[in-house]
Amino acid sequence: MIGLILAAAGAGSRFGSTVPKQFLPLEGVPVYRRSLEAFQPWVSHAVVVVPAEWKERVSCETQHLWQGRIYVEVGGDRRQDSVRCGLLSLPPVEIVLVHDAARPFVTPALIKRVVDESRRSGACIPAIPVNQTVKEVAGSTILRTLDRSRLVLAQTPQGFRREILLQAFARAEEDGFYGTDESILVERIGIPVSVVEGEPGNIKITFRHDVPGQL
Repeated sequence: MIGLILAAAGAGSRFGSTVPKQFLPLEGVPVYRRSLEAFQPWVSHAVVVVPAEWKERVSCETQHLWQGRIYVEVGGDRRQDSVRCGLLSLPPVEIVLVHDAARPFVTPALIKRVVDESRRSGACIPAIPVNQTVKEVAGSTILRTLDRSRLVLAQTPQGFRREILLQAFARAEEDGFYGTDESILVERIGIPVSVVEGEPGNIKITFRHDVPGQL
């Protein structure tokens, strides 16, 4: 079985809206719902992690979906706290997918690639190549130019065997470590993370110009 953690607890302050972007309507459907529904053919259970003030509304909006297999939980102060809450709330599953609620354009083909590779290797992320020159700087001074042929931009969904992700979160909590995504937690415990082809269209909505005229 496959479980989904939909990370929807962020404030989205950079978007410039009083309503977090993941709850705004995109062609009449909230962004988080579009992300959630993309996974229905693949996932047996899902946890949507939201800000406390949105739990009641999201619970009402999802209670009749997936025959009661969607759970809504309140997130923590940081993304990692929120995903951990979702992980502990999931029923036992073989594979856990973690997806940003603000990535509503994820495709079935991408989900399949991540699921297949997660089952094969135990840990997987989708990523796209870096197509611009990348500089490492200190203040306003360039330290060096990085070899972009070895760099990728990580996306979600990220997929892991459940026991691997539990182990990674336990180690991070023990060490007081916070990472920017789930794969870095798995990397820290010495487990290789595979990379599959991501998609340029699988954007994370961050600013209004990411979806001009749609939100």
